Amino acid sequence: MHFLFISSILGPTTGGIETLIVRMSKWFLKNGHRVTFLSNTSSKFRELFPDEMKIVDLGDQLHQFRFHHKAKRAWPNLQIERPDVIKSFHLRDSWISSVLSSIIKPAPKVLFGNYFPYIFPQSRNPFSHFTNRPYLLNLGRNFSDNSILCMDEEQIIQFCRQYGNHRNPTFWPLPIENPSKPGTARTPKPYHIVSVARLESMKAFIVFSMIDVVAKLRQKGYPVTWTVYGEGSLEGKMKAKINALGLNEAIDMKGELLYSQFAEAMQTAYLFVGGGTAVVEAALCGVPGVLSFAFDRTGASYGSLYHYPFGNLGLRTDKAPGTTVEAEIERIFKLRNHEYEEEIKKNREYAQAYTMDISMNKFLEIVANASISKTSFELYYYYYFHRMIELIWQNVKLSSKKSR
Repeated sequence: MHFLFISSILGPTTGGIETLIVRMSKWFLKNGHRVTFLSNTSSKFRELFPDEMKIVDLGDQLHQFRFHHKAKRAWPNLQIERPDVIKSFHLRDSWISSVLSSIIKPAPKVLFGNYFPYIFPQSRNPFSHFTNRPYLLNLGRNFSDNSILCMDEEQIIQFCRQYGNHRNPTFWPLPIENPSKPGTARTPKPYHIVSVARLESMKAFIVFSMIDVVAKLRQKGYPVTWTVYGEGSLEGKMKAKINALGLNEAIDMKGELLYSQFAEAMQTAYLFVGGGTAVVEAALCGVPGVLSFAFDRTGASYGSLYHYPFGNLGLRTDKAPGTTVEAEIERIFKLRNHEYEEEIKKNREYAQAYTMDISMNKFLEIVANASISKTSFELYYYYYFHRMIELIWQNVKLSSKKSR
């Protein structure tokens, strides 16, 4: 099969979406499929992608594919082989997927999966909901449940709140590559914590609160050290806080971690703290993991990886948290040697269900049952009006700022 991946949201640093696209591409190519990637920019990550993968970087021009008449004119010029499946990774890109599926003949199947903690954008700004209105309408009207992928039960609940309890989207947890290297012995250093995260607001606990946890644990007498791998816009604030609290000797910020070096970075880790796929990768390397919630500074938690519902890698549900990251760290620090080994085993066994072959073979089963997106020219035409209102509103805001 030929898969067309679409993403217009690649960031300046390597994160979960970029890693997922690379992993899925490698697996498909290894197993005899073809992959083309249509993106806003992949130049920073190009070395991560397999050579056999066709990459089409359109920059800002990718957004033109939201307009049906422009997409119809531009698609033939891309000279992309007809895809069997179009896979989008963001709500807005699901719109582009629908537009393309109405142009390409015969129409390909279309799959949507949002791999942020929330399947729909969360904002108190009413204009934000207006901005996303056509995309939400398109997803609800034109995508069947067997073409909508949710990575955990909480996303399914969110989807049903939006569209009604009669809907039943497909559960597909994130596929995770096993970074452990056979024959590599671990020598865990007691009280040594490791985190791998993009240093942005989504990782609020790592950025803003974990430094305080390290300080408190050290005050309690634990000789805690913490190594942080990652880059992001909040890196400077982290360094300033570490310096202000006099924790420069206890906390080491290492910058970006290459995936090929992940297992090596885990060799001396006694414990992993964070969320997302990295906590599963750490568990596969034999490092117990404590999860923090996305966008949360309080430190509330359900505990270790195996305490979370399968598929949930750091999303707070309706269930009240029963512990905190700090308390769970202390619990693991207090374990005897044999208990610590049992903790490693629990985490590793739980993580095995996320591995690539299991998840990707499930993905192919989903593809077999997926539907072709319905075509709604009414929505496509509405988008022109919608976009005009957006531009007017943006100009009003810009003029308001200039007049201050």
